[in-house]
Amino acid sequence: MLIARIILGVLALLILGTTLPAYLDTSANPGLAALTGEAATLGSVAGLFLGRQLTIALIAVYGAIRGSREPMLIGAFGLVFFNLHDAFFLTLAGTSVVGAVAGLVLAVAAGVVMLLTLRKAA
Repeated sequence: MLIARIILGVLALLILGTTLPAYLDTSANPGLAALTGEAATLGSVAGLFLGRQLTIALIAVYGAIRGSREPMLIGAFGLVFFNLHDAFFLTLAGTSVVGAVAGLVLAVAAGVVMLLTLRKAA
């Protein structure tokens, strides 16, 4: 279970590393760099995106620190969902192949955390 906690913690730190700097400058986040005008403000699209991302990352941090089954599964599921979501839409839009691949890799890693956690709990 320690390996799953470490993976989840690293994933959460990666997400926080792209989220927190974007609160000062939304273009610092790769997913928000293309936004301009009102959409790039914290009171609009960028703020909604960052709020979602921060919430999921904090849940994953809690799961990694706590180390119990449900918080780890919820945190890992959140990371799987939003990274697959981002990978899908980046691919669909054709805007960032690197971002889509990164989202897929992070989603797979979070899926591994889910499998390890479920396996340990069984």
